[in-house]
Amino acid sequence: MENAKPLVSVIIPVFNAQRYIKLALDSICTQSYRNLEIIVIDDGSTDQSKKIIENYNDERIRFFSRENLGLISTLNEGIDRSTGDYIARMDADDVCLHDRLNRQIDFLRSNDQIGVAFTGIELLDETGNIMRSKVSKKARSIEPVELLFGCPLCHPTAMFDMTKLNKNDIYYDADYHLAEDFELWTRLISKTKIGLLNEVLFGYRIHSNSITSQNGNKQRKVASQAIYRNLAPKSSKAVLSSLGVVYNNHLGNESLYKTTLSLLHVGSNLKSLNGSFSYRKYLSKSYYLLRNKIRSSKHSSLRS
Repeated sequence: MENAKPLVSVIIPVFNAQRYIKLALDSICTQSYRNLEIIVIDDGSTDQSKKIIENYNDERIRFFSRENLGLISTLNEGIDRSTGDYIARMDADDVCLHDRLNRQIDFLRSNDQIGVAFTGIELLDETGNIMRSKVSKKARSIEPVELLFGCPLCHPTAMFDMTKLNKNDIYYDADYHLAEDFELWTRLISKTKIGLLNEVLFGYRIHSNSITSQNGNKQRKVASQAIYRNLAPKSSKAVLSSLGVVYNNHLGNESLYKTTLSLLHVGSNLKSLNGSFSYRKYLSKSYYLLRNKIRSSKHSSLRS
């Protein structure tokens, strides 16, 4: 029987999402995995989002509407309201592929040490056209040192295994507004392994109103603070500066010279920063970062 399967709580925060919310809800309501509670929280929308949601006649939807409190409060409220063995994230402007939830549950059940799992994504433009895909070559767990170089995870694809975690583990920290998801990954990776499926199971929308598009520089600064606190709390000020340069290459624009010096500085202190950091993975990530910067520099020179 369907109800004999573990319950999955899907948390969907909504704010002025009238253009996309129906596509998002339809993609959840038609999932191949059926035993769901779909927790939809309208965070004070001033458009037609609430009306669209209220038109749904799916008993699995639990809809709440209130004044605007912001994304972090809304996500934490969703966690508080959830009752499932698994908690899945979803944004109001994205789309889940039909087997997303089923494949993530299978993955978590097959990997006892992994407490949260992410998927590959299709990047969608505002009209739903696929721009490109981002997917791991193989299913794997993320190594802590990878987070020094940026975030290899797409937040709304997250599924938490609450048979391995408790709610206190996964609350979002309001002190890290704009990078609350990345802060959670840097904190959670010391409690459980973080898994990444090598399947595209999600459509992630890129548009001018997204947080990353509007606040890229501020977001990277806040994310760097999360690295300092959760991954390298005993760092000197000089090393912290180098860590910031390394991370800022994630959609940033640090010079090749400064990046190389910073990579050498962090690498020479790697194990003292965090005993779980892997030299092998650090060298691999450093190589690709420098290679890409050199290629970008050559292309810029040719264009000029």
